[in-house]
Amino acid sequence: MSQLTPRERAARFVGALRPLAAKQDRGALAALRRGLSPATVVDAWPVVARLGGEIGQPGESTHVDIAALFATHPVESTARNFGETCRTIAMDPNKRGELVESHERRFRRLLAADSAGDLSGQLRTWVRLAASKSVGINYESLFADLWNWRWYAADIRVQWARSFWRSGEDEATPTTSTADTTAS
Repeated sequence: MSQLTPRERAARFVGALRPLAAKQDRGALAALRRGLSPATVVDAWPVVARLGGEIGQPGESTHVDIAALFATHPVESTARNFGETCRTIAMDPNKRGELVESHERRFRRLLAADSAGDLSGQLRTWVRLAASKSVGINYESLFADLWNWRWYAADIRVQWARSFWRSGEDEATPTTSTADTTAS
């Protein structure tokens, strides 16, 4: 049996989460949301395990983190990466093409996360902002990036930053993620 790539793992696990939202399985979604806190994460573990994920503490298990974030806001998008999602959230509705300064500072804090636990906490804030602004999230891409974070954090940060600030790219030109071709 061959090892799954991060993208394959992401597609499989997020695919298992989708029916919970589609069926509005409130009990399972509530249990998964409890995965955001170390004090209540044990309530999420049976659901994560049933869906084929690996259990662990928030910030240490990509499966628990993605399941909890998805349960918090199960609206998906086709954004290339989480930086693009953050840009959509941060756009000032009153000033075309400008970013809200407080969101830029928050994005810098996200990029500066030096541990998986810190990153998990920052992501929780952004997902709640996405929910408040009805912005979807590409959970498969986010899963793959979190899975690869320990090996390729610097590359992922650069990709997110390029998407957020639109550095060196044409808006119509898609980029590929490091997670497409990396660790399995």
